Amino acid sequence: MIAGVQPKTRRVDENPQRCPVCGLMQAYTTRVDHYLSLFFIPLIRVKRGEPFLLCEHCERSMQTAFEPAPSPPLDGTERVCVACRKRFDRSFKYCPHCGQRA
Repeated sequence: MIAGVQPKTRRVDENPQRCPVCGLMQAYTTRVDHYLSLFFIPLIRVKRGEPFLLCEHCERSMQTAFEPAPSPPLDGTERVCVACRKRFDRSFKYCPHCGQRA
């Protein structure tokens, strides 16, 4: 097949959480996005998946209500990325987490 739609698993949050099944701190907030692909290269996201909790140890997935952790207020040296909502230094021209232009 030359073109098609393929799923791509993406970790939303790098902070591990406790897995409710095995009890280890190896569960990450993840989502599955679907991309239009050409020659197996993902080009355009056509569907954004819902976040869920995926344990890397027991490989179980759990549905969760996705709520980002509250963050302390910004000081004058930081900015928040419009794409991934993470903080970074104001002197950066691109977000160091996702690569979005500041």
